[in-house]
Amino acid sequence: MTGSGERTFCLRFFPYFKWSVYGLLTVNITLFFAHQTFIEGLESLAWVMLLALFEWETSQMDQPYVHALEQYAIHAARVLAYALILYSAYGYWQPEYIAEHGYWDLLNVSTWIAVVFSLEYDVYVPGYYGRIEWMIRNGVKILLYVALFGYAVRWVLAGEWLDGYDALLWIVCFFFVELNILRYEDTQPYADEITE
Repeated sequence: MTGSGERTFCLRFFPYFKWSVYGLLTVNITLFFAHQTFIEGLESLAWVMLLALFEWETSQMDQPYVHALEQYAIHAARVLAYALILYSAYGYWQPEYIAEHGYWDLLNVSTWIAVVFSLEYDVYVPGYYGRIEWMIRNGVKILLYVALFGYAVRWVLAGEWLDGYDALLWIVCFFFVELNILRYEDTQPYADEITE
């Protein structure tokens, strides 16, 4: 009986916790804006926009779009976000940037791009895979998140506290998106287990 009550309390509390973390991320982006170039600020906004789109779509994966306009607006916003992200990521590949800042920013953004591409697969091919494919897909995503956590720890150990804190906030926020996907997948059978 106590376990059921605790579970109910956690489920009731979880949305407040989630949106508090999203709020902290928004505050953090504001702090970064004060110390970033205009392009870096646009990149931050693009990542926030992409996170919001993933939160919106993964929280209602079992529901169709209300209107075609909703679908077109989401796709247009997604294309804009990716254009800004890839444009800014290109700067991390420049030899001058790498010479001045090292490879960590390049590794970080490349890993994040791999994460969001895997999430795109989850959103647009939801639940239509076999058990082995599901295990491989999630194994790859776990490795990507472990790498991101490693980058965050590296920044903290290097004394770059704000960068480390920001990286951990992003990981937690995308973990919420992953929970939405897992919650949906829990209701879907594997493709190789469907019998006519």
